[in-house]
Amino acid sequence: MLKQLSLIIIILLSLPGCEREDHLSPDYGQEKLLPDRDDYLNEDYGTQTFAKELSGIYASEIGLIYYDDETRTIPQLYLTRGEKDIHIDSLASGAVNVYFNKFNTAFMPLQLSVKIKCLLEATVDTIYIRGSDGIVRTSNDDGPIGAPLPESDDAELIGKYARKTGMIELFIDPMLPVPVKASVKGKKG
Repeated sequence: MLKQLSLIIIILLSLPGCEREDHLSPDYGQEKLLPDRDDYLNEDYGTQTFAKELSGIYASEIGLIYYDDETRTIPQLYLTRGEKDIHIDSLASGAVNVYFNKFNTAFMPLQLSVKIKCLLEATVDTIYIRGSDGIVRTSNDDGPIGAPLPESDDAELIGKYARKTGMIELFIDPMLPVPVKASVKGKKG
């Protein structure tokens, strides 16, 4: 009797395992449905001259702003500001890479690194910059702080470059779990 009961329990437990794939989406695991991130940046945008004009190193000031948790649109607290060089490299497609490494201040122990591929639009006096799918990483050279460090692969950037003055303004949303955004102002060096 005990053997029969254990056999029935084993059969009942194995049946849901056999039907697991019936509950998954038919699109699950199909790599061809995923976007090709290289595709949108490897085509020719015809903005190579603007990308070359924009490329260089900018002596910049980065300010971190804490936003409300619910909408992430209302500034709550201006946290800290610090100086950091912003690098912009032109790509053959006419896009640019905007990045900085290990930004921190005395009031912010974590080091923030950002790299975002951006597309350009230009008018007579301004080059507009827009990027998404940026990479954000944080590090702490002083050692572990007891929790996984925040990171993101969804950072967004909008900005503009004044061609006449060489000034750049960027607004970066790192899309971290903490609603912090970065405001950047700099001048080409």
